[in-house]
Amino acid sequence: MIDNKLRSIIDNTYFIGGSPCSGKSTIAEELSKNYNLDYLKIDDYEQAHIEKANPERHPIMYKWSQMSWDKIWMRSVQKQVEEEFEFYRERFPMILSELKKFQFDSRVIIESAALLPELLKELNLEKHRVIYLIPAKEFQVKHYSKRGFKDGVLEKCSKPEEAFKNWMERDHFFGRKVREQAKDLGYKVIDVDGRRSIEENRKLVKSHFRLNRKNQRKNFS
Repeated sequence: MIDNKLRSIIDNTYFIGGSPCSGKSTIAEELSKNYNLDYLKIDDYEQAHIEKANPERHPIMYKWSQMSWDKIWMRSVQKQVEEEFEFYRERFPMILSELKKFQFDSRVIIESAALLPELLKELNLEKHRVIYLIPAKEFQVKHYSKRGFKDGVLEKCSKPEEAFKNWMERDHFFGRKVREQAKDLGYKVIDVDGRRSIEENRKLVKSHFRLNRKNQRKNFS
């Protein structure tokens, strides 16, 4: 249920979706600082959302909460992608509830792989407030390999190399589906393959969001 307060916040929010390792967090953080936006990083709430999962209302989220990393990554990639989409569908109301924490007149930037195009479509957003960053497969694998938490996950798997391969395949096919869905719904997509710098991609996002010094919220503190 979207009440008047949430509707006001949504209408003044910028949404960055896409697949992991595309620069979403870095770009959102920079834009939040430069244009006085409240930054909502949805990844920070994932564990809390999973703990709230109800087996009847959130069957996939609850199922994942009961699975080991080995069971998660050693399934077929197709099954993983299907369940990832369903996981985010179940989680979306929780994400909207996080937006309610802001003030009525807040200007927010939010980023997450959980922001599926099909879900944002239901919010009736202005198209210039939505953008998707989709990394090329090689780029994604290269940068995911540098993430420290990866090793902590894989050491709990019986076949770490196979698990990582399945993990990357899942994210690759997830990104492809998100890109296709975003294009079909008329949302802007930026393909990330390393040929542009993160700064160049940030400028593209800023331009699409129509951010400038004139539309900054004044700070009276």
